[in-house]
Amino acid sequence: MFSLYLVARRAEELLSTQDNAAYKAVLTELNTLRVSHSSLTTSEKSHPITECATFADDIKSKGYSFQSGWHFIDQPYFDKGGSLDDFTFVPDTYEILDAIKDLTAFLAKDGTAYLNSYYYKTIKASFPNEADARSFALRLIIHYVGDLH
Repeated sequence: MFSLYLVARRAEELLSTQDNAAYKAVLTELNTLRVSHSSLTTSEKSHPITECATFADDIKSKGYSFQSGWHFIDQPYFDKGGSLDDFTFVPDTYEILDAIKDLTAFLAKDGTAYLNSYYYKTIKASFPNEADARSFALRLIIHYVGDLH
C-alpha cells in the first residue's frame, strides 16, 4: 500500500513542478467526484493525486467491487513444476493493461473505440454523468499504475 502513495506522490510532484497546466487539469478532473460523491473521496484533502492512490481498493466494499479483477493479470506460478494442463486455471477476461489502455483512451478522448469498451461501459453504468465517470476513471488509473509499479 505504501508504494501506491510513493508512486502517486512522485507523479504529483513531477506534474506540479514540470507541467502546472496538466497538474491543474488533473486536480480539476479529480475534484468532480469529490464534489458529487464525497462519501467515496473522504481521504482526499490537500494532495488529491497522492491521497486517491488507494481509491480503487477503498471502494471495493462500497459497491464498486466490479473493478476488483482489473488490478492485475492472473498469472499462474508453478513452484513445483507442471503446466496449465495440470490445473483448472481460468484467467480473468478483464485485466489491468486493457483497463489502463481503455480508460486512458476515454480520458484523452482518443477516437471512439473506448465507447464500446467493457471498462468504459461498466463505469458509465455506475456514473452516468460523464464528468463523474472521468473523475472515477482517473482515480483508477492512478491506482493501477501504482499497482503495476
